[in-house]
Amino acid sequence: MSDDESVEAILPGPVRLARRMGEVGTWVMRDPLRLGEVADVISLAGGLPAGETLPAVEIGEAVTQVVTSRQAVTALQYSSAEGLPELRAWIADRASVDRGRPVDPGQVVVTAGGLQGLDVIARVLLDPGDLVAVEEPVFPGSLHCLEMYQPEFLAVPVDDDGMDVSALAERLAGGLRPKLVYTVATFHNPTGVTLSASRRRELADLAERFEFMVVEDEPYTALRFRGDPLHPVAAYSDNVITIGSFSKTLGPGLRAGWVVVPPAFAGAVGRAKRWSDLHTSTLLQYTLVTLLGRDGWFDAHLARLPAVYGQRCTALRDAVARYLPGVLEVNDPAGGLFVWGRVVAGLSADDLLDAAIRAGVSYVCGPQFAVHNPDPATLRMSFAGNSPQRLELAARRLADAATTVLGR
Repeated sequence: MSDDESVEAILPGPVRLARRMGEVGTWVMRDPLRLGEVADVISLAGGLPAGETLPAVEIGEAVTQVVTSRQAVTALQYSSAEGLPELRAWIADRASVDRGRPVDPGQVVVTAGGLQGLDVIARVLLDPGDLVAVEEPVFPGSLHCLEMYQPEFLAVPVDDDGMDVSALAERLAGGLRPKLVYTVATFHNPTGVTLSASRRRELADLAERFEFMVVEDEPYTALRFRGDPLHPVAAYSDNVITIGSFSKTLGPGLRAGWVVVPPAFAGAVGRAKRWSDLHTSTLLQYTLVTLLGRDGWFDAHLARLPAVYGQRCTALRDAVARYLPGVLEVNDPAGGLFVWGRVVAGLSADDLLDAAIRAGVSYVCGPQFAVHNPDPATLRMSFAGNSPQRLELAARRLADAATTVLGR
């Protein structure tokens, strides 16, 4: 019985789920269902930031400062759907630097994480049947969020330089007209690749020429551990909406993010946000304003992250090369939380997963990130949540699993 059938079975009388729910997939990462079978499973599956990078003490101090100040009662009241002016101004200032031109605080709407930002944008812009171009592979959470608004999807392939913008251009030249193009341009989830500078400019040019909006989702940008930062797509065009988030830098449990939209959309996005949840937590926003207002604190915090993630990425890649030659190849991202792998020994990632979990390691199979064309040889591994020593052990366990499956 499917999840939807289970729910329908307990609904009263003739009540049934909305038709849209039959069109929305469920992302069920297979490994958590079986982790109870083996003690001490090293998970390379989840996209969680490293716990030791999350500033719990500082956040606690900021909360205490807010609730013991004259702002305490205000922080526990309703507030604006768009967000506190001080927080919107801080976000706008950062966006102005990134884009190289002024961003007005009125273009910023504070959200409960990045995914709500995508939901609000889709609510404002999409009608059933509209065409949305997405990268393939794609983060399933984003895909299913968009599916709620019943668009059609155009899958654009991803290579080592990010979205294949030339392939998108060919489809546009052939007459397709997307309303939105969704991209995780920097340290893409799941592949970890980054959209090249030339492709960013080309995508911006296409957006203006063919009059679509680029939705540039940027949750991982601060996690660069190699190379120089690139200008966002939004630096090259006003036909870009940026989604940002504190989830990977301050903690996903905060549920704090934002969108930066063109001025013409700001009112509609604010209204859609209001009727979604009235407003993002006022207490949370005052806490962020207090924390981010400490001179130089946020940039100093960000400066500590690359060493952690760079060391762990290198540890996992080196261990895979050492223990799984001829079995698994992984790419070499310059930041983010993930490596994208390909099984090269004639077996699928799914074939290997059962034995991997029995050996005490898990990952996510690539087909779970597919739009139309699943690739059974691919897989995603996150290096973020484990020490270098645990990552080496994970690769050894995965090698044991491969030996079992291949009968070597």
